[in-house]
Amino acid sequence: MMVVKRRRGEEAQRGKRAGKHTPSGAPKGGGSRGAHFTPHASRLTPHASRFTEFFLLSAIILLYLSLSFYQLDLPGLHYDEAFEAVPALQLWQGQAVTAFRNSGLTIGGHLLPLMTQDYIGALNTYAAIPFIALLGPTPAALRSMSILLGVVTLSLTYLLARQLSGQRWVGLSAALLLAVEPTFIFWNRQGIFVTAVTAAIGLAATLCWLRRIQGGSVRWTAAGAFFFGLGLYAKLLFLWLIAALIGAVILLNLSQWLKRLPEALHWKTDFAVAIPAFLAGCWPLLVYNLQTRGTFLNISQNAATSYYGVNNLAVGPNLLERLRQFGVVLDGSHLWYLGQVISNPLPVYGFGLVLIGVVLKGYFKPPAASFRIALFPFLVISLVILASIGTVSALWITHFAVLMPWPALAIAIGGWFLSQGPEVGDWRLGGKTAIKPGHAPRTTHHVSRFTPHASRLTLLAGLGLLVITNFSSVIRYHGALAESGGLSSHSDAIYDLSHWLDGHVASPVIAMDWGLAAPVTYLTGGRVTPTEVFGYLWESDAELTPRLQRFIAEPATLYLWRAPDEIIFDRSPQFKALYRPLNLEETIEAAFYERSGRPILGVTRLVPQGTATNAPK
Repeated sequence: MMVVKRRRGEEAQRGKRAGKHTPSGAPKGGGSRGAHFTPHASRLTPHASRFTEFFLLSAIILLYLSLSFYQLDLPGLHYDEAFEAVPALQLWQGQAVTAFRNSGLTIGGHLLPLMTQDYIGALNTYAAIPFIALLGPTPAALRSMSILLGVVTLSLTYLLARQLSGQRWVGLSAALLLAVEPTFIFWNRQGIFVTAVTAAIGLAATLCWLRRIQGGSVRWTAAGAFFFGLGLYAKLLFLWLIAALIGAVILLNLSQWLKRLPEALHWKTDFAVAIPAFLAGCWPLLVYNLQTRGTFLNISQNAATSYYGVNNLAVGPNLLERLRQFGVVLDGSHLWYLGQVISNPLPVYGFGLVLIGVVLKGYFKPPAASFRIALFPFLVISLVILASIGTVSALWITHFAVLMPWPALAIAIGGWFLSQGPEVGDWRLGGKTAIKPGHAPRTTHHVSRFTPHASRLTLLAGLGLLVITNFSSVIRYHGALAESGGLSSHSDAIYDLSHWLDGHVASPVIAMDWGLAAPVTYLTGGRVTPTEVFGYLWESDAELTPRLQRFIAEPATLYLWRAPDEIIFDRSPQFKALYRPLNLEETIEAAFYERSGRPILGVTRLVPQGTATNAPK
């Protein structure tokens, strides 16, 4: 009995000492004590100095930068990259801005666009302006911006893994895994193409909410809510991540919360702060819909069947397709347009084995907070996949850009959990046991005393194998890219086309298919601005004829086409039906090829019948 009493007394004293470090903004009623899925925020390895930590993280970032900046102009500038950059170029040059649905705010005589699509905000547009000012209208300007944003994502990944596990080495492991991942490298190089900014915003929001749960002030609630709103503005599908984060926290803590239901009342201040902060983050989206109702119309028109024909009610098939796509994101084989399909199955196996290991260890061992921590990133990923089965566009694999850092987080944190020995100390996050990050409590022992050497060595070997094989995939992709220059709509032939058109600025230029106008406009600095006449309906609309007629009468007009096996919106039959009665025919003025010699783009002009020197077949 005396021993028991003494232990209880020691625990009470430790609680008092730890309580001195509790941030003053923590709810007094124990609101933060109800969240048990997260660990002690500061159980950091005592022997890892801050200098060593900074040096290792800097080395990881330099590795990422070296892999990302190499042959930066390749692949060719994609339409989606250029589409959001054209308004940035126009703003920088003081030209009239092409705004989506003509929506925006007029300030000082300039129209500032609010959105670039009904479901994509203009964050990339405004972020690109200083880079265009420094580097001109070049691919390097846009991709430098995106790559540096990747540094932010990488750093936040490190911070979140460290904060959740309480271990610096876990944060460094997650950052290293991410820094050499082919999907992360090549999607960030073309970050506007996939709206990669959502990944960084998602991590920032998670860290803010986590800090609040740990006992931080209500300002962290405001910051987290603001990032939720900002992410939703950046791309509407960010709603998947919001739902997944909230859902994961609820599922992991519901049983504890039900036992402490009255404590929820202490979060009323947070709700009052969160709502205006969230609205502050997404106000441009709200204003845009007050002006155009574009987002609401887009959702309502594509709710059952999307624009690309996806049946959103086919839950089973869509879910299977999303699961397949997630596996492809992990193995990197979706980057075919770089010139070669390179698949590394080890990340898929590693992800699956760690998940199985976490579940089995959590099932056979007594429930612990560290188990819920390890399960958290896996649960977020699962809920995002589940939410993604409905779409207003198509089941694009690029939608998973919002999840880019989460597999690395799951593997690193799951590996940490599997390599642990018996639980030590109080692993709750928040309440009066929280310690400031970077300061280990005096009662903490080095974690390796409780970690079996075999499991730690297995973990290190597994992480090392993932890093080496993914690094090899990135190098091989760069080799393929140097040979191909990019394929299809990612071909570097767009640079040759833009250069050729820059020498014909006096001629009207008509884009007869998707993917041509925006890159040409951007790459020529606005000197050539093709007019898109094809219309964004799958079948030709009744307005195509009047759109074309005013240009057919002008002999100098140039018409831009995609090669026959690259056509997206085929308007050639309607075009021929217009010019043939006028005794005109087409002649090919220029053709542009992939590096393999495959034709990819072409320019034609109308001439009197019988005078064409290079008539298309």
